[in-house]
Amino acid sequence: MTRKIKYLLSLVFVLSLNTLAVPNSIIAIVNDELITFDAISQNIKPNSTKAYKMQLVDRQIDLALQLQEIKKIGIEPTVASINYSLSDIASKNKLTLAQLQSLDQFDEIIQDITDQLSLIGLKQFIAQKADTHLTAAEIEAALAKNPNGSNDLKKQVKIAQIAISSIDQTNSLLQSQDELIKQFLIDLSHKIKKGASFSDLAKLHSQDPSYKDGGESGWLMIDDLPPVFKKEIDKLSKGILSKPFKADKGWLIIKIIDTRKIDIHIRIIKAKLIKAKQNTYFKDWVKTLREDAYIEIFDHKL
Repeated sequence: MTRKIKYLLSLVFVLSLNTLAVPNSIIAIVNDELITFDAISQNIKPNSTKAYKMQLVDRQIDLALQLQEIKKIGIEPTVASINYSLSDIASKNKLTLAQLQSLDQFDEIIQDITDQLSLIGLKQFIAQKADTHLTAAEIEAALAKNPNGSNDLKKQVKIAQIAISSIDQTNSLLQSQDELIKQFLIDLSHKIKKGASFSDLAKLHSQDPSYKDGGESGWLMIDDLPPVFKKEIDKLSKGILSKPFKADKGWLIIKIIDTRKIDIHIRIIKAKLIKAKQNTYFKDWVKTLREDAYIEIFDHKL
């Protein structure tokens, strides 16, 4: 294997459960899976202790158990996510997708990517069951360890929108799409001002996924919004309807439902605490997989 290909394969999450190795290289059995010395050899150095080698074996056992569970649950990455990973690997190695596909190791790369994405999907699936409720004491303790030096409050906004990106031109050949959409939104604005329900009209006409919720968004960070949105929001008061304006995905009318200011530092602290709870839950769940599995380790070969 060339140096380039070695580097290439290092970019993906290599899970080696090589059942084709010689019998005396088998270092563990996990249910019906064999783990060979090849699976850990690339991480072993001349001065590596037996305890360290056992840690590597335990890691491979956990991975094998998770992959077996993935098959039971039926978790599969999307074609789009696999293709994105392939494009990323090709780009980092200055290869075209065609050149990547021509490599002898392409099937191995696909399998490694599939395993990696499936493991991520499994963790997300299991972590959803974690109790992520945060107590005031937990938050206060975390803030004491990581105090906020700036007290910087960020503004958030919740909006409702009706977004139109295309419209039937059959009966209006003399008008452009933009003109037709703008006039259609003006007509909707008149209806709303006369008492029609913004939510009902959004459900009927909006072409943004938010139509399902009557055009309502979640809380949005104003600083993260596209400039055209920020410009329109700056003009509006709560409950006031905007004039039709054009954005990247089409034309819109919006109104502000509510605004608030939040402490970003506290938000980050809470996110870290929730992530830690999810990681702990997942690690404990992996331990339960061992309880019901047949595991045999040949530590005399390490």
